[in-house]
Amino acid sequence: AQPMSREAHPPCGAPVPSSPPMAIAMSPSSSTCEQPPGQKGVVSLLQEFLQGSRQFQAPQHRPILHWSYDNRMAGLTSLEFRGVVGFLLDGIPHHVAGDWMPSKKLAQRDAAERALAFFVGRWGEQLLSNRAGRDRPHIDACPSEAQTLEAYCQSQSMCSGGEFRWHSTWTEGLCSVQVDISLLGVLHKFRGKPHTTEIAARDDTARRVLWYLQCPGYEQQFFMDPCSEVVTGSQIPLPPVNWASDEAESCEQMLAERKTALMRMQNRLQQEFSRQLRLGQSVWEWGFEMDESDTAWPPRCRATVRVPVVGKSFTGAWARGQRDAQVKACELVSRFLDESQGSASAGTPGGGHSADTVESHGQDSQQCVGAADVDLVHL
Repeated sequence: AQPMSREAHPPCGAPVPSSPPMAIAMSPSSSTCEQPPGQKGVVSLLQEFLQGSRQFQAPQHRPILHWSYDNRMAGLTSLEFRGVVGFLLDGIPHHVAGDWMPSKKLAQRDAAERALAFFVGRWGEQLLSNRAGRDRPHIDACPSEAQTLEAYCQSQSMCSGGEFRWHSTWTEGLCSVQVDISLLGVLHKFRGKPHTTEIAARDDTARRVLWYLQCPGYEQQFFMDPCSEVVTGSQIPLPPVNWASDEAESCEQMLAERKTALMRMQNRLQQEFSRQLRLGQSVWEWGFEMDESDTAWPPRCRATVRVPVVGKSFTGAWARGQRDAQVKACELVSRFLDESQGSASAGTPGGGHSADTVESHGQDSQQCVGAADVDLVHL
């Protein structure tokens, strides 16, 4: 998958609506060409391409490329990685994800290759076609902007033979609408601002997509705001969770997160308390309490982890099996470390914790064994 997200704002000085970015998931075929010796790598080429933008220059106080990685289980013991790179392109935040790879280095290169192939290759050819006047649409008047978008896509060769679907979700009385559109052979997923009615939310999403595609009559619907937090902030806004995954991949990522949670927490503790740990001292000590009245398998279990360097114990919620019980306890340790760091930044000594034992009283956890067993949101 090769996704990205895009956000539009009114002109600087005008009221800026609190709207979410338009999330776009893309799945073109990946490039597999080898890099010739002595030539620049694709990551460097992508950075140079972005720095060449004439409309918006990247802020000086943050890097051009922001990298992160998803992971999932490949078989019983191996991990696969998917690189996700965030950047500003003409002032618009994008997040591009590559395919699953056996290492982070390969995943990073794959995401950079896909970004270059799409933005320089496919979109470049489309822009040349538009300038030559070979793809000028004729759209009859439609009663709604949602219908206008459908008519526009039907008139465009870049949308031919592709998918077009609407999705709506309700949260706290507000409706958000997402539209899936295939553009240049790539599945895009756009989501607009929440509204009190589905019709208004659908038209809002349609208006943003029409602007994104520069449909005649919609070119000036939005303007990039150079004063917005998106452009001037220290971080690029994150895309929705699991936006680049289908339901099966989301479940695989949840399994990978659970199986690597202990390793990641252990590494974090070792890094944060490396100076306090004595030679050969374990960073934590585990204990388990089993529910003797439970006859199911795996049995209900509650884990307690003691971190000697901070003198505290953390007891997680009941869960099915020892591994999930350990994950529940690790969540408390992670929360403690996050709060301690926040308190230290604010000048509060001791992280604001006085009790020696931290305990959670949550619900039983459920194992994720397949896409049909969990309720996942496909963004």
